[in-house]
Amino acid sequence: MSSQEEITQYNILQSIENGEQISQRQLSLQLGINVASINFALKKLTKRGLVKMLGVNPRRIRYILTAKGIAEKTQLAYKFFDRNFHFYKAVRKDVENKINSIPFQDRNSAAIYGVTDLMEMAYLVIQDKEIDLVAIVDDEKKIRTFGYQVIGIDEINAYAPHFLLLTKELGAHTLKQIPDSIKIVDIRL
Repeated sequence: MSSQEEITQYNILQSIENGEQISQRQLSLQLGINVASINFALKKLTKRGLVKMLGVNPRRIRYILTAKGIAEKTQLAYKFFDRNFHFYKAVRKDVENKINSIPFQDRNSAAIYGVTDLMEMAYLVIQDKEIDLVAIVDDEKKIRTFGYQVIGIDEINAYAPHFLLLTKELGAHTLKQIPDSIKIVDIRL
């Protein structure tokens, strides 16, 4: 079985486990896979005893995970984790090397620009360093993450970081709003 098939199966099993009553069309929309492929995958999962179909009316069929389906979903999750852990470690090492190459000296305050998966990695690396993370900045996402209220770039002066670590592309208009006193460091991969 290809890794793409495994991912599709895992996503279907996860959706069925999370959804009270989910249709093939809903699965199709949720997973971005055409309905025919969802139908084919569900038939395979049912034949293998991982999913059980309840009902006869095609518009009202319910899908439930069997005990075997729950076990298979868990096995697939462990496979993904095992297969991708080395990739995670390599990415983390790359981010750590980029952050280690910044000449902080006695200027150790930084902000991160971009609420991305890479930002999460940078945050974890920074926690192991003597770096004062003063803000997480993003003009698109105003959320709370890792205990920080994400601020817009127009608010960065109030936090006065020495460095702005980029985890996503900084537009030309946004770049103009950053004072010259803040050194911009691109840590994207």
